[in-house]
Amino acid sequence: MKYHILSATRSLGLLPMFDRMAFLRKRARAARSNRAFLARHPGFAVPPEDLAFDAYNKVDWADYHDVGLAHAALFARLIRTHLPDAQPLRVLEWGCGPGRLIRHMPTLLAGRSPQISGADYNPATIDWCRAHLPGIDFALNGLTPPLPFPDNSFDAVYNFSVFTHLSVAMHRDWTAELHRILRPGGLMIATTHGDHYRYLLTQKREIDAYDRGELVTQKRFEEGKKWYFAIHPPVWVRNSLLAAFDRVRQVAPGPDAGMTQDVWTGFKPHG
Repeated sequence: MKYHILSATRSLGLLPMFDRMAFLRKRARAARSNRAFLARHPGFAVPPEDLAFDAYNKVDWADYHDVGLAHAALFARLIRTHLPDAQPLRVLEWGCGPGRLIRHMPTLLAGRSPQISGADYNPATIDWCRAHLPGIDFALNGLTPPLPFPDNSFDAVYNFSVFTHLSVAMHRDWTAELHRILRPGGLMIATTHGDHYRYLLTQKREIDAYDRGELVTQKRFEEGKKWYFAIHPPVWVRNSLLAAFDRVRQVAPGPDAGMTQDVWTGFKPHG
């Protein structure tokens, strides 16, 4: 029922007002627990509330820390497993947002001389990350490619919940760009809205398209933002999104990862 209401709100063009009201409500509800979290973690920098809400639809610092660490640990494990010999290890988070995952990567990849970079299209996010997350390089990109990196720059590129908010054309263009900056044999990790997110499909035409193996997008909101949804049939991910990569597989994240999105890995071919 919640997402049928959301669909109607989207159709009426009322999502921005809905989003603002939700921000104020969630900020008020989390105020006490957030103060308690900061008292327990006095050295832990948290982003401005509006940046966190824009990226994660939450203003909850315990969630920001715990979910960020769990997801980062999953991606770090995949990187260590699939790239056991790369050192120094050059890693990029595309769509890093206000640092929820990437801030944990230097520790999680310690011992591999990691060189960690993050990129995002929100200038305020990049400014905050540069000021508060030392030891990581941050770069600003646009909603559309390119990224400010040479060809073959990284051993691994990962992204969490970025393709989930892009149009069909941007899926194609960004996949090609991430392929460009990966070295041959480099690892791509991506998450998508798979079968778990069928509840987002509130119209028959969306359900039918998804069941035919077609990417479904829900627009009427700014592309790249959290209410611009893309829902990805697994067959479409294999045959379209990651078609240029070798050894594509869907990863079982495990119960400790707290991951409901589909997790995919693939490798840039040699030659």
